[in-house]
Amino acid sequence: MKIIESALKASTYIAEIKAKGKKIGFVPTLGGLHKGHQLLMQKAREQNDVTVISIFLNPMQFRKKHFIEYPSDFELDKVIAKKKRITLIFHPTIKEMFPFVRYLDDFFPFQNDEFKARDPERFVIEPKVQNSIDELIRVPNEMVYQLDGKLHPWFFDASATIVHKLFKILQPDHAYFGEKDIQQLAIITKMAETYFPAIKVIGIPTLRDADGLAFSSRNVKLSDKQRQSALKVYHALKYGENLIRKGESETRIVLTAMKKIIMAQHLLEIDYIDIVDKKSLKPVNQINNAVILYVAFFVNSIRLTDTLIINLMNEK
Repeated sequence: MKIIESALKASTYIAEIKAKGKKIGFVPTLGGLHKGHQLLMQKAREQNDVTVISIFLNPMQFRKKHFIEYPSDFELDKVIAKKKRITLIFHPTIKEMFPFVRYLDDFFPFQNDEFKARDPERFVIEPKVQNSIDELIRVPNEMVYQLDGKLHPWFFDASATIVHKLFKILQPDHAYFGEKDIQQLAIITKMAETYFPAIKVIGIPTLRDADGLAFSSRNVKLSDKQRQSALKVYHALKYGENLIRKGESETRIVLTAMKKIIMAQHLLEIDYIDIVDKKSLKPVNQINNAVILYVAFFVNSIRLTDTLIINLMNEK
């Protein structure tokens, strides 16, 4: 297993692999590798000749406090990656990915401009914004102001920006993302179609622990009591799914039932909850097609998300 920090060296190494006609599967991560990441790595290894992961904690994707507190252990991540027979870990420094940014604090001001005017349908690349973040990707209005993007659209600009950089450097054939982060998956898929048509983005269903809690790097912060409370969100999603499968088509009724289950837990606070069309990510009033049940929530100060995808049309 190789570990490379230099973008130039990583690009050179990838070019050598591709010159041999080998297919490359890629899993981008923030570090803190959990079983959900490991499933993505497994799928990448099964479907490609070479498996590459990136471990890069992107400051753009966090408020400063949450960036500093993010649970990551590169030594442990290396052990996990080796067990999964990863060919290459691309582990760049912040300076390597953002060479024009001088200080950590320079990353965060762009978040204050989160509700700026955007192109309705097209991605826009800003060459270098005032804080020196180069090639910042602005996600189109129709994709970003849905679900979590109604609260912090800057997160998806940040995600698209770093994945765009990683795709340019690593040029994979396939890239793997979890369906739990459904809005990110939709945005990255569209961005790849726009700028990297040779790269196929593949969504992998959410992996859950034995008790049903979706895997997340933040789960390690949960106490036993907090974990039990967080599980009620999954129970609410399953209850909503059951209502829909029994014939309930009114979004309002399903959401009300889900909220009642979640709000009964005093440790939980709903940040955002909705039922949206799977393809457009736009809220629906009537449930008669493939939909996503989505909840973002806090367990005390720990923010988590969970998702269920219901493909009604495919099951009729």
